[in-house]
Amino acid sequence: MTASGRFLFVTWAGGGNVNPVLALAARLRRRGHQVRVLGPPHGLRERFEAEGIAYHAHRKGSEWTDGLCQDVLAEAQNEPTDAIIVDYMQPAALCAAEHSGLPTAALVHTLYQRVAIGPHTPMEMASDLASVNALRAELGLSPVERMSALLDQVARVLVVVSGELDRPEEPLARNVRFVGPIIEDAGRDAGWTRPWPVSDGPLVLCSMSTTPMDGDAAAIQRVLSALDGAALRLLVTLAPHHDAARFDVPANAALVPYLRHAAVLPHAHLLISHAGLSTIGAALSFGVPILCLPLGREQPANADHVQAVGAGLRLSANAEPTEIRARVLELLDDPKYLAAAQHMSAVIEACGYGWRAVDELEALIRIWQCG
Repeated sequence: MTASGRFLFVTWAGGGNVNPVLALAARLRRRGHQVRVLGPPHGLRERFEAEGIAYHAHRKGSEWTDGLCQDVLAEAQNEPTDAIIVDYMQPAALCAAEHSGLPTAALVHTLYQRVAIGPHTPMEMASDLASVNALRAELGLSPVERMSALLDQVARVLVVVSGELDRPEEPLARNVRFVGPIIEDAGRDAGWTRPWPVSDGPLVLCSMSTTPMDGDAAAIQRVLSALDGAALRLLVTLAPHHDAARFDVPANAALVPYLRHAAVLPHAHLLISHAGLSTIGAALSFGVPILCLPLGREQPANADHVQAVGAGLRLSANAEPTEIRARVLELLDDPKYLAAAQHMSAVIEACGYGWRAVDELEALIRIWQCG
Protein backbone atom coordinates (compact mmCIF):
# COMPACT_ATOMS: atom_id res chain seq x y z
CA MET A 1 0.00 0.00 0.00
CA THR A 2 1.25 3.49 -0.83
CA ALA A 3 2.27 5.58 2.17
CA SER A 4 0.38 8.81 2.69
CA GLY A 5 1.45 11.31 0.05
CA ARG A 6 1.64 15.10 0.09
CA PHE A 7 0.22 16.56 -3.10
CA LEU A 8 0.42 20.16 -4.28
CA PHE A 9 -2.10 21.28 -6.92
CA VAL A 10 -1.49 24.45 -8.95
CA THR A 11 -4.57 25.87 -10.66
CA TRP A 12 -6.36 29.04 -11.72
CA ALA A 13 -9.85 30.51 -11.65
CA GLY A 14 -11.31 29.23 -14.90
CA GLY A 15 -14.51 27.31 -15.50
CA GLY A 16 -14.31 23.61 -16.30
CA ASN A 17 -10.76 23.30 -14.99
CA VAL A 18 -11.75 23.73 -11.32
CA ASN A 19 -14.22 20.88 -10.86
CA PRO A 20 -11.71 18.11 -11.73
CA VAL A 21 -9.21 19.55 -9.25
CA LEU A 22 -11.81 19.68 -6.49
CA ALA A 23 -13.01 16.16 -7.24
CA LEU A 24 -9.53 14.65 -7.59
CA ALA A 25 -8.30 16.37 -4.42
CA ALA A 26 -11.30 14.99 -2.53
CA ARG A 27 -10.57 11.45 -3.74
CA LEU A 28 -6.92 11.72 -2.73
CA ARG A 29 -7.98 12.82 0.74
CA ARG A 30 -10.30 9.81 1.00
CA ARG A 31 -7.27 7.61 0.40
CA GLY A 32 -5.52 9.28 3.32
CA HIS A 33 -3.29 11.67 1.39
CA GLN A 34 -2.53 15.28 2.26
CA VAL A 35 -3.60 17.82 -0.35
CA ARG A 36 -3.16 21.55 -0.71
CA VAL A 37 -3.88 23.94 -3.55
CA LEU A 38 -1.93 26.95 -4.80
CA GLY A 39 -4.26 29.32 -6.62
CA PRO A 40 -5.34 32.93 -7.11
CA PRO A 41 -6.12 35.09 -4.06
CA HIS A 42 -9.73 35.61 -5.11
CA GLY A 43 -12.44 33.43 -6.54
CA LEU A 44 -11.48 29.91 -5.45
CA ARG A 45 -10.47 29.85 -1.79
CA GLU A 46 -14.01 29.45 -0.47
CA ARG A 47 -14.79 26.54 -2.81
CA PHE A 48 -11.75 24.53 -1.75
CA GLU A 49 -11.89 25.33 1.94
CA ALA A 50 -15.59 24.36 1.99
CA GLU A 51 -14.42 20.87 0.99
CA GLY A 52 -11.75 20.83 3.71
CA ILE A 53 -8.89 21.32 1.23
CA ALA A 54 -6.04 23.60 2.31
CA TYR A 55 -5.70 26.62 0.04
CA HIS A 56 -2.66 28.87 -0.39
CA ALA A 57 -2.93 32.04 -2.48
CA HIS A 58 -0.44 33.34 -5.02
CA ARG A 59 1.07 36.73 -4.52
CA LYS A 60 -1.01 39.41 -6.29
CA GLY A 61 -0.63 39.09 -10.05
CA SER A 62 1.06 35.68 -9.91
CA GLU A 63 -1.72 33.49 -11.28
CA TRP A 64 -0.03 33.28 -14.66
CA THR A 65 3.51 34.46 -15.34
CA ASP A 66 4.42 37.31 -12.99
CA GLY A 67 6.03 35.50 -10.07
CA LEU A 68 4.15 32.23 -10.65
CA CYS A 69 7.34 30.23 -11.10
CA GLN A 70 8.81 31.57 -7.87
CA ASP A 71 5.53 30.98 -6.04
CA VAL A 72 5.42 27.32 -7.07
CA LEU A 73 9.03 26.72 -6.08
CA ALA A 74 8.55 28.46 -2.75
CA GLU A 75 5.35 26.56 -2.00
CA ALA A 76 7.01 23.21 -2.80
CA GLN A 77 9.84 24.06 -0.40
CA ASN A 78 7.75 25.63 2.37
CA GLU A 79 5.92 22.37 3.10
CA PRO A 80 6.93 18.76 2.43
CA THR A 81 5.77 17.83 -1.05
CA ASP A 82 5.85 14.45 -2.78
CA ALA A 83 4.25 15.40 -6.11
CA ILE A 84 2.95 18.45 -7.97
CA ILE A 85 -0.18 18.43 -10.15
CA VAL A 86 -0.27 21.45 -12.50
CA ASP A 87 -3.08 22.74 -14.68
CA TYR A 88 -1.59 22.29 -18.14
CA MET A 89 -2.55 25.81 -19.18
CA GLN A 90 0.01 27.30 -16.76
CA PRO A 91 3.38 26.95 -18.57
CA ALA A 92 5.37 28.84 -15.93
CA ALA A 93 4.12 26.45 -13.25
CA LEU A 94 5.07 23.45 -15.39
CA CYS A 95 8.59 24.85 -15.75
CA ALA A 96 8.83 25.45 -12.02
CA ALA A 97 7.70 21.93 -11.22
CA GLU A 98 10.23 20.53 -13.67
CA HIS A 99 12.99 22.59 -12.04
CA SER A 100 11.97 21.35 -8.58
CA GLY A 101 12.82 17.78 -9.52
CA LEU A 102 9.62 16.53 -7.89
CA PRO A 103 7.36 14.06 -9.71
CA THR A 104 4.89 16.12 -11.72
CA ALA A 105 1.57 15.46 -13.41
CA ALA A 106 -0.10 17.83 -15.87
CA LEU A 107 -3.88 17.90 -15.57
CA VAL A 108 -5.47 18.28 -19.03
CA HIS A 109 -9.13 19.33 -18.86
CA THR A 110 -9.69 19.63 -22.63
CA LEU A 111 -9.54 17.19 -25.50
CA TYR A 112 -5.97 15.99 -25.81
CA GLN A 113 -4.60 15.87 -29.35
CA ARG A 114 -7.15 18.10 -31.05
CA VAL A 115 -6.96 20.84 -28.42
CA ALA A 116 -4.23 20.40 -25.82
CA ILE A 117 -1.37 19.80 -28.23
CA GLY A 118 -2.94 21.18 -31.39
CA PRO A 119 -1.55 24.08 -33.40
CA HIS A 120 -3.43 26.62 -31.28
CA THR A 121 -3.14 25.03 -27.87
CA PRO A 122 -4.70 26.81 -24.87
CA MET A 123 -1.27 26.57 -23.28
CA GLU A 124 -0.49 29.74 -25.26
CA MET A 125 -3.21 31.70 -23.45
CA ALA A 126 -0.87 32.57 -20.59
CA SER A 127 2.43 33.08 -22.38
CA ASP A 128 4.30 32.70 -25.66
CA LEU A 129 7.11 30.36 -26.56
CA ALA A 130 9.81 33.01 -26.39
CA SER A 131 8.83 33.98 -22.84
CA VAL A 132 8.67 30.37 -21.72
CA ASN A 133 12.10 29.61 -23.14
CA ALA A 134 13.51 32.73 -21.47
CA LEU A 135 12.16 31.44 -18.16
CA ARG A 136 13.56 27.98 -18.85
CA ALA A 137 16.98 29.50 -19.49
CA GLU A 138 16.82 31.26 -16.11
CA LEU A 139 15.99 27.93 -14.49
CA GLY A 140 18.76 26.06 -16.31
CA LEU A 141 16.29 24.03 -18.38
CA SER A 142 16.62 23.20 -22.07
CA PRO A 143 14.43 25.18 -24.50
CA VAL A 144 11.36 23.63 -26.09
CA GLU A 145 10.41 23.92 -29.76
CA ARG A 146 6.66 24.14 -29.15
CA MET A 147 4.55 24.93 -26.11
CA SER A 148 2.98 21.49 -25.92
CA ALA A 149 6.46 19.98 -25.56
CA LEU A 150 6.26 21.02 -21.91
CA LEU A 151 3.94 18.05 -21.50
CA ASP A 152 6.77 15.76 -22.61
CA GLN A 153 8.74 16.78 -19.54
CA VAL A 154 6.24 15.62 -16.89
CA ALA A 155 5.91 12.12 -15.49
CA ARG A 156 2.19 11.88 -16.23
CA VAL A 157 -0.31 13.71 -18.40
CA LEU A 158 -3.72 13.02 -16.90
CA VAL A 159 -6.49 13.73 -19.42
CA VAL A 160 -9.88 13.96 -17.70
CA VAL A 161 -11.85 12.50 -20.58
CA SER A 162 -12.35 8.96 -21.86
CA GLY A 163 -10.21 7.91 -24.78
CA GLU A 164 -13.33 6.83 -26.67
CA LEU A 165 -14.71 10.37 -26.65
CA ASP A 166 -11.35 12.00 -27.35
CA ARG A 167 -10.46 9.56 -30.16
CA PRO A 168 -6.73 10.34 -30.11
CA GLU A 169 -4.48 9.54 -32.99
CA GLU A 170 -1.84 6.91 -32.35
CA PRO A 171 0.77 6.66 -31.09
CA LEU A 172 0.27 8.53 -27.84
CA ALA A 173 3.16 9.81 -25.78
CA ARG A 174 4.13 7.22 -23.18
CA ASN A 175 3.24 9.48 -20.27
CA VAL A 176 -0.37 10.16 -21.35
CA ARG A 177 -3.22 8.57 -19.43
CA PHE A 178 -6.93 8.98 -20.21
CA VAL A 179 -8.42 8.83 -16.73
CA GLY A 180 -11.99 9.77 -17.62
CA PRO A 181 -14.17 12.57 -16.26
CA ILE A 182 -13.74 13.43 -12.59
CA ILE A 183 -16.86 15.15 -11.32
CA GLU A 184 -17.73 16.49 -7.92
CA ASP A 185 -20.12 14.55 -5.71
CA ALA A 186 -23.58 15.99 -5.10
CA GLY A 187 -22.31 17.50 -1.84
CA ARG A 188 -24.59 20.23 -0.48
CA ASP A 189 -27.10 19.51 -3.28
CA ALA A 190 -27.51 15.85 -2.35
CA GLY A 191 -31.15 14.86 -2.12
CA TRP A 192 -32.29 17.40 -4.71
CA THR A 193 -35.66 16.52 -6.21
CA ARG A 194 -37.29 17.82 -9.37
CA PRO A 195 -39.87 20.56 -8.81
CA TRP A 196 -42.46 18.80 -11.00
CA PRO A 197 -43.97 15.32 -10.80
CA VAL A 198 -42.49 12.70 -13.12
CA SER A 199 -45.88 12.45 -14.85
CA ASP A 200 -45.36 15.98 -16.20
CA GLY A 201 -42.93 14.64 -18.78
CA PRO A 202 -39.16 14.31 -19.29
CA LEU A 203 -36.83 16.69 -17.49
CA VAL A 204 -34.56 18.71 -19.75
CA LEU A 205 -31.65 20.45 -18.02
CA CYS A 206 -30.10 23.58 -19.55
CA SER A 207 -26.69 24.39 -18.09
CA MET A 208 -24.42 26.94 -19.74
CA SER A 209 -20.96 28.15 -18.77
CA THR A 210 -20.35 29.21 -15.18
CA THR A 211 -17.98 31.88 -16.50
CA PRO A 212 -19.27 34.81 -18.61
CA MET A 213 -19.23 34.19 -22.36
CA ASP A 214 -20.60 36.28 -25.19
CA GLY A 215 -24.08 35.18 -26.12
CA ASP A 216 -24.71 32.86 -23.18
CA ALA A 217 -27.81 34.70 -21.92
CA ALA A 218 -29.22 34.99 -25.44
CA ALA A 219 -28.73 31.25 -25.97
CA ILE A 220 -30.58 30.49 -22.73
CA GLN A 221 -33.49 32.69 -23.82
CA ARG A 222 -33.68 30.93 -27.18
CA VAL A 223 -33.88 27.60 -25.36
CA LEU A 224 -36.65 28.92 -23.11
CA SER A 225 -38.57 30.20 -26.12
CA ALA A 226 -37.95 27.01 -28.10
CA LEU A 227 -39.46 24.72 -25.47
CA ASP A 228 -42.41 26.90 -24.49
CA GLY A 229 -45.46 24.63 -24.42
CA ALA A 230 -43.54 21.41 -25.16
CA ALA A 231 -44.61 18.28 -23.28
CA LEU A 232 -41.60 18.38 -21.00
CA ARG A 233 -40.19 20.31 -18.06
CA LEU A 234 -37.17 22.58 -18.53
CA LEU A 235 -34.82 23.35 -15.65
CA VAL A 236 -32.28 26.12 -16.30
CA THR A 237 -29.36 26.51 -13.90
CA LEU A 238 -28.01 30.06 -13.90
CA ALA A 239 -24.47 31.22 -13.20
CA PRO A 240 -23.85 34.09 -10.77
CA HIS A 241 -23.40 36.55 -13.65
CA HIS A 242 -26.93 35.92 -14.97
CA ASP A 243 -29.88 38.07 -13.91
CA ALA A 244 -32.94 35.82 -13.62
CA ALA A 245 -35.28 38.81 -13.96
CA ARG A 246 -34.12 39.42 -17.52
CA PHE A 247 -35.42 36.11 -18.88
CA ASP A 248 -38.89 35.43 -20.27
CA VAL A 249 -39.75 32.11 -18.63
CA PRO A 250 -42.58 29.89 -19.97
CA ALA A 251 -44.92 27.99 -17.68
CA ASN A 252 -43.15 24.65 -18.19
CA ALA A 253 -39.72 26.00 -17.16
CA ALA A 254 -37.95 27.09 -13.99
CA LEU A 255 -34.77 29.04 -13.33
CA VAL A 256 -32.58 28.05 -10.38
CA PRO A 257 -29.08 28.90 -9.15
CA TYR A 258 -26.23 26.55 -9.95
CA LEU A 259 -26.76 22.94 -8.91
CA ARG A 260 -24.05 20.33 -8.80
CA HIS A 261 -24.35 18.06 -11.80
CA ALA A 262 -24.21 14.91 -9.68
CA ALA A 263 -27.40 16.01 -7.91
CA VAL A 264 -29.57 16.89 -10.90
CA LEU A 265 -28.36 14.77 -13.82
CA PRO A 266 -29.66 11.45 -12.41
CA HIS A 267 -33.15 12.96 -12.88
CA ALA A 268 -32.55 14.40 -16.36
CA HIS A 269 -33.48 12.94 -19.75
CA LEU A 270 -31.49 15.48 -21.79
CA LEU A 271 -28.87 18.16 -21.24
CA ILE A 272 -28.68 21.37 -23.28
CA SER A 273 -25.21 22.80 -22.85
CA HIS A 274 -22.49 25.10 -24.15
CA ALA A 275 -20.39 21.93 -24.61
CA GLY A 276 -17.79 22.61 -21.97
CA LEU A 277 -15.87 19.37 -21.48
CA SER A 278 -16.52 19.20 -17.74
CA THR A 279 -20.28 19.45 -18.33
CA ILE A 280 -20.10 16.89 -21.14
CA GLY A 281 -18.22 14.51 -18.89
CA ALA A 282 -20.83 14.87 -16.17
CA ALA A 283 -23.75 14.23 -18.54
CA LEU A 284 -22.16 11.18 -20.12
CA SER A 285 -21.21 9.83 -16.68
CA PHE A 286 -24.94 9.59 -16.02
CA GLY A 287 -25.84 8.41 -19.53
CA VAL A 288 -27.65 11.62 -20.48
CA PRO A 289 -27.70 12.70 -24.18
CA ILE A 290 -26.62 16.25 -24.99
CA LEU A 291 -27.73 19.04 -27.29
CA CYS A 292 -24.57 21.09 -27.74
CA LEU A 293 -24.79 24.83 -28.38
CA PRO A 294 -21.09 25.79 -28.33
CA LEU A 295 -20.39 29.41 -27.49
CA GLY A 296 -16.66 29.54 -28.24
CA ARG A 297 -13.20 28.48 -27.02
CA GLU A 298 -12.71 24.73 -27.52
CA GLN A 299 -16.44 24.02 -27.28
CA PRO A 300 -17.10 23.45 -31.02
CA ALA A 301 -14.51 20.66 -31.01
CA ASN A 302 -16.09 19.14 -27.91
CA ALA A 303 -19.51 19.23 -29.56
CA ASP A 304 -18.16 17.51 -32.67
CA HIS A 305 -16.82 14.67 -30.53
CA VAL A 306 -20.14 14.23 -28.73
CA GLN A 307 -21.93 14.02 -32.07
CA ALA A 308 -19.30 11.63 -33.45
CA VAL A 309 -19.95 9.07 -30.69
CA GLY A 310 -23.70 9.44 -31.23
CA ALA A 311 -24.47 10.74 -27.75
CA GLY A 312 -25.89 14.05 -28.90
CA LEU A 313 -26.19 16.70 -31.57
CA ARG A 314 -24.50 20.01 -32.28
CA LEU A 315 -26.29 23.22 -33.22
CA SER A 316 -25.11 26.77 -33.56
CA ALA A 317 -25.61 28.76 -30.36
CA ASN A 318 -27.48 31.20 -32.63
CA ALA A 319 -29.90 28.55 -33.89
CA GLU A 320 -33.51 29.61 -34.18
CA PRO A 321 -35.92 28.39 -31.47
CA THR A 322 -37.75 26.21 -34.01
CA GLU A 323 -34.52 24.35 -34.82
CA ILE A 324 -33.64 23.94 -31.14
CA ARG A 325 -37.11 22.53 -30.43
CA ALA A 326 -36.87 20.08 -33.31
CA ARG A 327 -33.49 18.75 -32.19
CA VAL A 328 -34.60 18.47 -28.55
CA LEU A 329 -37.59 16.38 -29.58
CA GLU A 330 -35.39 14.25 -31.83
CA LEU A 331 -32.96 13.57 -29.00
CA LEU A 332 -35.79 12.65 -26.63
CA ASP A 333 -37.70 10.49 -29.11
CA ASP A 334 -34.94 8.55 -30.90
CA PRO A 335 -33.56 5.81 -28.59
CA LYS A 336 -30.21 5.66 -30.39
CA TYR A 337 -28.99 8.79 -28.60
CA LEU A 338 -29.83 7.41 -25.18
CA ALA A 339 -28.18 4.11 -26.08
CA ALA A 340 -24.99 5.91 -27.14
CA ALA A 341 -24.95 8.04 -23.98
CA GLN A 342 -25.45 4.95 -21.82
CA HIS A 343 -22.60 3.23 -23.65
CA MET A 344 -20.36 6.20 -22.85
CA SER A 345 -21.52 5.97 -19.22
CA ALA A 346 -20.24 2.39 -19.11
CA VAL A 347 -16.94 3.48 -20.65
CA ILE A 348 -16.57 6.21 -17.99
CA GLU A 349 -17.48 3.78 -15.23
CA ALA A 350 -14.59 1.58 -16.37
CA CYS A 351 -12.30 4.60 -15.83
CA GLY A 352 -13.29 4.58 -12.18
CA TYR A 353 -14.81 8.07 -11.82
CA GLY A 354 -11.44 9.54 -10.91
CA TRP A 355 -9.92 6.65 -9.04
CA ARG A 356 -7.74 5.76 -12.03
CA ALA A 357 -6.18 9.21 -11.68
CA VAL A 358 -5.61 8.58 -7.98
CA ASP A 359 -3.91 5.29 -8.81
CA GLU A 360 -1.61 7.03 -11.28
CA LEU A 361 -0.62 9.69 -8.74
CA GLU A 362 -0.02 7.08 -6.07
CA ALA A 363 2.24 5.22 -8.49
CA LEU A 364 4.27 8.40 -9.00
CA ILE A 365 4.99 8.91 -5.33
CA ARG A 366 5.56 5.18 -4.76
CA ILE A 367 8.36 5.28 -7.32
CA TRP A 368 9.64 8.53 -5.77
CA GLN A 369 9.56 7.17 -2.22
CA CYS A 370 11.40 4.03 -3.28
CA GLY A 371 14.15 6.26 -4.71
